[in-house]
Amino acid sequence: MLSSVPPPSLSSAPPNGASSTAPPTAKRAPSSYASSAPVLPPPTPTPPPPSTPLPPLDLTIIITTSPIRSNPSTLLIESIISTFPYAGPEFCACKRLIVCDGFKMEAVGREKRRKHVTEKSAMRSGIVNSSQKENYEEFKQNLHHRTQTDLPSQPFHNTSILELPTRHGYGFALKAAVSLATTKYVCVIQHDRTFMRLTPIKSIIDCMEVHSNVKYVGILMRSNLLYLEQFAGKYGVKQLKLNQGLAKRPEELLLDPKKYGRNDAIAHELCGRYKQSVNDKYTVLLQNYKNSVPYKPFLTSSHDETGRAQASLIPTLFWYDNVHVARRSHYKDFVFDPKLKLVARGGFVEDKLSPALVKCVDNVGLESAIEKFGCYLFDDHCGVAFTGHLDGGSFLTEEQREGRKEGWKDENKKEEREEKGVEEVEGMLDSASIFGGAEGEGEGGGGERRGES
Repeated sequence: MLSSVPPPSLSSAPPNGASSTAPPTAKRAPSSYASSAPVLPPPTPTPPPPSTPLPPLDLTIIITTSPIRSNPSTLLIESIISTFPYAGPEFCACKRLIVCDGFKMEAVGREKRRKHVTEKSAMRSGIVNSSQKENYEEFKQNLHHRTQTDLPSQPFHNTSILELPTRHGYGFALKAAVSLATTKYVCVIQHDRTFMRLTPIKSIIDCMEVHSNVKYVGILMRSNLLYLEQFAGKYGVKQLKLNQGLAKRPEELLLDPKKYGRNDAIAHELCGRYKQSVNDKYTVLLQNYKNSVPYKPFLTSSHDETGRAQASLIPTLFWYDNVHVARRSHYKDFVFDPKLKLVARGGFVEDKLSPALVKCVDNVGLESAIEKFGCYLFDDHCGVAFTGHLDGGSFLTEEQREGRKEGWKDENKKEEREEKGVEEVEGMLDSASIFGGAEGEGEGGGGERRGES
């Protein structure tokens, strides 16, 4: 029997690869090691434009957003779009749909809830004050203006905006966007998720065209780079071998070895982006991957007879809301089927769908459950993640950072004092009168824990 898979605890920044010198340590990093490394943005890729325009994929890029501190600036979304060239020129040619979730106005006085006592936690749940509301409304106006005026070489060309009048939460906001898309596939990207290196989205879609039972393909981030180790630790060797046997290694995922696969040059380039202390931590994570027993069968057969890199689709029992490609029909007819109730209003898709997938394994077995849910992770066995995280909840433009530098420190100290003070207040006063009734308590819980921002 399988029990529910908890979401991994590591953050989603790319590990950097080993340089030509020996790794900083031969010891295996503890599970908390990688999570301590800072999350850093990638440089903006500048590949040369193709000589002739390439046809777009049958794909809509859906970007989800909600109120954040950097509003009214559009820089955060511009930053993630600037990494789209990593996913290929065909990907860049695809239509984009930005869905702007609604919001709830902040309660005042004694009605203010404990879990929303800080600005950041409140905004993660879509709760704003009057000033933040004005900034968000201006942000949406700026988006509309850019979509109408940007040239083909600019970020918001070929982009449409969907504004939701009320707070939906990530899952239902995505549902609204999927209902507007008309393409066979969607690529879902939260407003602070970036591509960190070349990612063969076209090859992934080519694979999905041939293999109809592949319905969702998650793009690796740091937290699931060693997914098979997490799987083996939770379910044991027998289930691990079954999972390995269900992995797909199709011809469509035979890739250029100069860009993908066991290529130390790729890892070395990423490792060279950051300061040495960060690079060392990423190098340890890369070594952990190379030394991983669950990945050994894939690493020992990482190239075909012509030298092409053989990438894999690894079955996963967790639906990651990180960057992924999915069949639009799978979202509409299965994930968002109201009879199945796999997504809760105010929550994330992964919150309820992942436990449902594990329960399905309990009932019908791993192979049948994977066939039904169709969830896989794309891995080229380089030992380096494809996507990263800019942390929209803390993101500020340079101008905003300079303008709020002193006040920002004071505000953070004030929030810390408020958080500590709540414990004392609860003990002295009636919590029901301070924090209000139960109405809406569960809504937005996923955003509080792991929101878009």
